[in-house]
Amino acid sequence: MNRIADEQKRQNDHSRGRWDRYAPHRGRVTRLLADAAPPHGGLCVLGAGNSNDLDLAALLQVYDQVHLVDLDPHALQSGLDRQGWGDTERIRLYGNVDLTWIADRLAVGTPERPLSDAELDLCAETMAAHPPLDLPSPFDTVASVCLLTQLIQCVTLSLGERHPRCVETILRLRAQHLGLLLELLRPGGTAVLVLDFVSSQTCPELPQVPESHLFDKAVELISRRNFFTGVNPFVIRHLFESDPALTPAVDSVQMTAPWLWDFGPRVYLVCAIVIRRKATAPRSPDDR
Repeated sequence: MNRIADEQKRQNDHSRGRWDRYAPHRGRVTRLLADAAPPHGGLCVLGAGNSNDLDLAALLQVYDQVHLVDLDPHALQSGLDRQGWGDTERIRLYGNVDLTWIADRLAVGTPERPLSDAELDLCAETMAAHPPLDLPSPFDTVASVCLLTQLIQCVTLSLGERHPRCVETILRLRAQHLGLLLELLRPGGTAVLVLDFVSSQTCPELPQVPESHLFDKAVELISRRNFFTGVNPFVIRHLFESDPALTPAVDSVQMTAPWLWDFGPRVYLVCAIVIRRKATAPRSPDDR
């Protein structure tokens, strides 16, 4: 393993015992995914980790199959065993899947000895090309649950936040991830992008904010630029509505009300963006 994979494993190991603490957050995520389920559908969860975000029993009531994807295969199996589904064929695990496509390259760099411009150019080319994942897509529902911040962390671990090309690389990675959600969906399917975008580390009063005031708090924090780089939910919603690389495949975009996720050491402000893919695939320029 490289140091980025090691860090992901460390975080999964650290959060494995927080099942009870995750309960309200897990309930929110599970309801969103259950509401998106068509009859006899299949669900793919990117970055499933320990599955602390997922009530697998509830999801198996509405999906025929659940596909869990993560860089850490041990976390996937541990989460499955914890919820008592270790022997079912209705849940399939896909470990050692790098959803950045460049983790091995990023792992070579450090903020003290960052990647060269040529190496970063190669990272950009790799993300743009991103060979298809070895998954049985398309799926009826695809979820990315608080994963984008983890993917972005791979960049900051490698480059450091002050690197002149850090933000550029983060935005390329974000664009690739948003496109991936649509690529994995069947026509008419639904993507659920759950975003943790600010924490109590930079907003100490966050745990005390009433739920009815969370939207206003989110607007206030974002207006003060107090959010994780690349994870402004209003910007991401706008990208699905206006980016020419995304909108031809998008039928509708909705953003949920925010909620609090008690992670233990920190509390996060979270919301979800729900994207419905068009029932017919967009025509390519050659078809016009």
